[in-house]
Amino acid sequence: MSGLTKIFNVRARDLKNPVEGLETEKRNRIVIERDVLPIIFVPGIMGSRLKNQAGKSVWDPDKKEFMLWKYGMFWNSAKKRKSRVIGEQFDPDYLEVFNDDKEHNKVLTHEKDKTRKERGWGGVYLNSCGEFLKKLQTRQWDQTVNLFFEFPVHAFGYNWTASNDLAGQKLAAEIDRIIKIYTDQDRYCEKVILVTHSMGGLVARSACRREGVKDKVLGIVHAAQPSDGSPAAYWRMKGGFERPHTVPDMDIMQWFKNPVKVFKHKKANLIQGEGIGIPFTDLKVSEGKMSAWILGTDGEEVTALLGNMPGGLELLPNKQYRNNDGEPCWLELIDSQGNKKALPRMNPYEEIYREQELYYRLVNPDWLNPGTKEKKGELADFKSDWDQYLINLDEAKTFHENLAAASIHPETYQYYSSGIASADRVVFTSVDDTLMGAVKRKLGMTEGKISHRNSLVFKAEKGAGVIGKPILIEMAGKLLSPSFITDTDWYQNRGGYRDRVNDKGIPSKDGNLQLVTMQLPDGAGDGTVPESSAMALQLPTDTKRTFCIADRHEFEGSFAGQNQRLKPKHQPDFDEGYFDRGHEPILSTSSARFITFTLIENICRGEIRRLLQE
Repeated sequence: MSGLTKIFNVRARDLKNPVEGLETEKRNRIVIERDVLPIIFVPGIMGSRLKNQAGKSVWDPDKKEFMLWKYGMFWNSAKKRKSRVIGEQFDPDYLEVFNDDKEHNKVLTHEKDKTRKERGWGGVYLNSCGEFLKKLQTRQWDQTVNLFFEFPVHAFGYNWTASNDLAGQKLAAEIDRIIKIYTDQDRYCEKVILVTHSMGGLVARSACRREGVKDKVLGIVHAAQPSDGSPAAYWRMKGGFERPHTVPDMDIMQWFKNPVKVFKHKKANLIQGEGIGIPFTDLKVSEGKMSAWILGTDGEEVTALLGNMPGGLELLPNKQYRNNDGEPCWLELIDSQGNKKALPRMNPYEEIYREQELYYRLVNPDWLNPGTKEKKGELADFKSDWDQYLINLDEAKTFHENLAAASIHPETYQYYSSGIASADRVVFTSVDDTLMGAVKRKLGMTEGKISHRNSLVFKAEKGAGVIGKPILIEMAGKLLSPSFITDTDWYQNRGGYRDRVNDKGIPSKDGNLQLVTMQLPDGAGDGTVPESSAMALQLPTDTKRTFCIADRHEFEGSFAGQNQRLKPKHQPDFDEGYFDRGHEPILSTSSARFITFTLIENICRGEIRRLLQE
């Protein structure tokens, strides 16, 4: 009987045409051949595992003990961190993706999916995106889409310390390589779909600038992309990573929705927000906290890394950046009289990033190469350190300009989360540095915040005690005054920035001084990327292409009401709890998966319609 069977291999897209050669006296078997449409996931900064030229692991967030020992312990100074990640001086070839870690790649073993290693999964932060990749790979796609396409899921790790332009160049080559893998197997494979998170969106857009690459990309789905940069990069280079704050823990609905997570965050607030001063004690507040405290708890630790890497500097606000209120001036300087100066007027690179002396400078030159001792009669390598920084900054500026001038892929979609305090602007306030002012601060008699009316941070920190705390304990706390600890410069500059400046705005220790304090973030966003930048891409209006994940049911309404700047500008399309919609954990939510899966299917349906109409 098998000899009577005639097999016809028909490409799915050709099913619209009659199948020629069918015979009436034989059994005719039609085998439908699907096109291979690889999905390539591109992670954000710190989302790729890296090794150095000697083959030794340098950055492996999948190994918590390794990261704690190499970066998190008190003996890991800014100098040691820089030495591990940057080396003596930045070199784009100093680090590479650690894809061939045999021990780590054992976790990739799966009897039904045996090529994860070959598809790049070993080079990315699996504890962050691994479940997302698995859900993508095992997705039961729409029947029509499944008839036409097969979706192997690849991951593209890259050296995130180097320029995103270089990463884009390598992604373009990776797209060609992946397509060739399948065509060499006599499969039909012409295009890919890109799914990105955070800085990975910049890499993908950079790749699509290359000649011919855009035609090989069927569509792009961006999650939490800092399209025009984020003032969070500036804030953290000045003050390190923020301590936990602004959790809506006074809203009873949060206790019902997330009792365990609220309790852990409350404990972290008690430890970190009320003066005990043991930074990052609660390591289980969220997976995302690990990268934060490891990267740096003060400005020197963060600047020693980000200030020496083009990839980090490319996350700074570019010329196109607007804050959540639509204003181009995102840096606000408020003097002791309440007068405000706003920057940049036109050019953030010249007005802010190249500034060397004034307190609002992005980089303290001494922090670029921490721990360097002065040689006799001269400053050790100061000029070369600053010059290298300017080279990196110019590279970031060029990248920003090229990306802004490039056209956007016509099948682009973006989604983001909001309602978490984010740096859409950076505010410095000044007060006279007097003895009486210092005494009041020590006694906890001043808040030192922007204002009671406008500051989410003031409201959140003031209510950071245990619900129902007895008045006697409250009074005892006043008498013990944790401000004796929190008002020290050491404390204020760990997860913040405070300095004394002269009448010219230059940090100083002598004369009539002003005490300048950088305020905590208070804008709507995901904690890292403000809403304005996450939705900044100007996309075609033929269909809805931008989606917001936030507190759709307004369980956090009373909290947001304390500061209207925290409220999303647009009605949320999907709902996720406060603890799940942060910048890193957003990929773990059901909303992110639903959006991604649905958009991929929509992209494919559009391609199917086009093919059938040819």
